[in-house]
Order: sequence, then structure tokens, then C-alpha cells
Amino acid sequence: MTLMAEISPDALVPRATGPVATVYLLAPPGGRTVAVKVYPQPLDRRTYNGIEVEQAKLAGLRSAPSIVRVESLDDLPDGRTALRMEFCPQSLPDLVANGGPLPIGDVIVLGQILSSVLAEAHDAGLVHGGVTPANVLERSSGQPALSDFGMALRLRFPRDLMSDAAYTAPEVLREGELSEAADVYGLGAVLYLALTGRPPFPARTGEPPDGVVLRVLREPPAEVTGRDVPPALSALLLRMMAKEPEARPEAAAVVGEFEALLAGAGAVPEDDLDFDDFRDELAAGRSVPLAVVEAPKKKPPAKQKAAKPVPGKSRKPLLLGAGAAVALVAVVPVVFRPGGDDPAGRAAAPPPAVGTPTPTPASPPTTPPKQATIKLNPPVDKGTSVVLTWSGPPRLTYAVIVAEQGAKQPQTTLRGTMTSLTVQVSSGLKYCFLVQGTDGVDKFESEPRAIRGATCSG
Repeated sequence: MTLMAEISPDALVPRATGPVATVYLLAPPGGRTVAVKVYPQPLDRRTYNGIEVEQAKLAGLRSAPSIVRVESLDDLPDGRTALRMEFCPQSLPDLVANGGPLPIGDVIVLGQILSSVLAEAHDAGLVHGGVTPANVLERSSGQPALSDFGMALRLRFPRDLMSDAAYTAPEVLREGELSEAADVYGLGAVLYLALTGRPPFPARTGEPPDGVVLRVLREPPAEVTGRDVPPALSALLLRMMAKEPEARPEAAAVVGEFEALLAGAGAVPEDDLDFDDFRDELAAGRSVPLAVVEAPKKKPPAKQKAAKPVPGKSRKPLLLGAGAAVALVAVVPVVFRPGGDDPAGRAAAPPPAVGTPTPTPASPPTTPPKQATIKLNPPVDKGTSVVLTWSGPPRLTYAVIVAEQGAKQPQTTLRGTMTSLTVQVSSGLKYCFLVQGTDGVDKFESEPRAIRGATCSG
């Protein structure tokens, strides 16, 4: 974090007004668009130092790519200080308002990512202090990120709790006690909105202004049912929103429970594991699809020689089974829908639909994933399941692609930051596996791995 030059008010475009600060957009000539958050009064030295300490700690976390951090502190001519941050196109309330509740699988991955952020921050002695839906943002790359992290500004500019009462822990409403347990409560309430499309304590017609506060203090939230929601997920959210802080699990325990839900993803409806809204980025640069290739059943005539591959040229994918190669569906292992400019200011190509012809040269170019920077270990075949483990650069979120012999399309499973997966397989079929990952800017990809003599095209 650095102290930048003075910003001209004429360069700021109003974006949103919150309970404490106003957010503007700033597009410097030749630079990327950023968000600038301006508080009503100048920052004192104590607050400034507190922000510096918090941001330095956040930068050192493994989950730092899932946090919107303060990039610089800028001065306005009237003496106020502006916080320059990455511009994220949408928030969770925007997504829910436009598209309704998120798919169950997406909510689980979102929970795993955000709980990991809180667990690491808490371990470093940091409290977020305001986990609300408005602070869960969609990066331009499509990844979720948690913003407004830290206590320095909250102590300097206390917010009106009434506007976010439905997502605020009871002890915060009673005594203003911001703590790790209150962060867990806020995350539970945020995920409740993502899963149901409504807050855990929605306002009622004719209810007085403090009605929501009274229900937060006295009543449990309604249990989440329907949509084939796994009972373990519903129970976890209710425990995270327990009235008493000591009754809530710690963030690290929440991470473990979401990882268990991911590991038991068979309990989630198959439609929700497709993650159709997020198949755009990682595989967009692949020129050859992943497929299980069958050996030809007939030998070529004796006088016919097999063509040798030409050095430097990609071979076309071979046919699978009845004659169609299995395409690798474009996947990005994140939770939010893509849109807008990415953090580095580069335009992203629109996601290709399954079966859509290759874009013409006039289409925006894409950056191919970096090969072999993720190491996928040899799969362990246990007959009806296969254990996959891998390693890669730090701070990645992962997706696993599984191509099955005879299947029309490969299957994709989002793993968040986890580096292992047990895949259920059929004992008589061949399989190919591939792992992709992203840190929000760069894309990485393993070499394909096969079992049972499969030949992987891709």
C-alpha cells in the first residue's frame, strides 16, 4: 500500500453511497478503472497506521487473492483521504437480484472460499468486522472476493447497524461487540441469502423499524429446505447464526465442514454441479479438447502408412467411441458470473457455449493457460473410485475435469483451494483427468492423466 498523489474531484465518477462512505470510479488515462472510497472526514494518524498494519497482514495471507485490499491512500483537495481499490463490477445482492438464488454447489464453494479467508485472517489476529452481502463482490475475472476488511476504519467511522441488521450478530446489535464469532455469524447470513434469495430475517409488511432487530435477538432463522438442499448445509448455516457467540463454530471448523460438503458432492443435485454460469475463462485458451481416445479396432491396409505428426503442429482430437470427441467444457473454478474489466484492465473473451464454433480471428484474443505448472499426481484407481491429488502455485482455486469413455461431455467439479478429490468411476471404463487453476489473473493447467490404458487427447 502506498500514498499516491492528489486526486482531482473532477476525475471521480459517483458509483454508490453507503452508510458511511461514498464510492467513486476513477479511470486514469491509459490505466485501469479503480474504485475510490471516500470517507466524510480526513484520516487521523492512528487510523492511517491501523490501515497500513491490517493491509500488510492481509497481503501475507495465502487467501489474499480472495480479498479486495487497499492499494493506496490518495488525498483530495479538501483534505479528505480516499482509499483506492480494485473495481469489482457486482456484489452478491446484485447477483441475487438479477438471477435469484445461486446454485447449491456454488454456495458451497463460496462458503469454502470465504470461510478460508476468515480462518486465515483470524489466525493472523484480524477481524473483518462487517461481513455483509454488500461486501461479497464479484471480481471482473468471475471470482468472489471479500472487501472492506479490518477494524481501523470501523472504529474511526462507526456504521449504522440498522441497515444491515438482518446480517448482524445479536451481540453486535446489543453491545457493538465486533469479533471473530460475529464474522462467522455474518458469513452464515450471507450464505443464507445466496442459497435462498432472501435474508435470514426479511422485513415484514407493517413491521416497525426495529422489528428485524428484535427478531435477530430473539428468534432463530427459518431452516433452509427445498431445492434438495443438503441437510448438512442447512444445519451448518443455522449453527453459524446461533444466538450465542460460543455456540458458533470457529471459522477454521467451518472450512472443514464446507470441504466435507465438497468431498461428498454426490449429495448435491447433478444439475447444481454443472456450474454453467462460470464456464468461461480457464479453458478458453485451449485449442484441443480433453477426451478419452479409443484405439482403432481395424488395422490400416498393409500398403497404407500411418501419417506422422508434423513437428510444431497440433494434432486434431481423435474420435471417441461412436465418433465424436469429448469436448472440454470451458471452466473457471469460481463462484460468481464473469463481467466487466479484469483486475489488470484486460478485456476477457466472452465464454464460448458448448458446441459453438471456434471464434473468428476478429474475436478478442485469449491467453492460453500455462501448462504443467500444476502437477497432477498419478491417479490411484480403487475400482469404483479414483483418488486424485495435485500441487500447484500458491493461492489458486481449482477445478477438476473428468473425461469418461463413451460420455458425451466431461464432468467438472470445483474444488476451491483443496488439492485432492475422490472421483466415483465405473469399473469397466477408461478415464482421463485434468486439473485447472487460477489466481484471478493467470491461468494454470496440468498435463492430462489417464487410467486403465486410456489415451488422453488434449
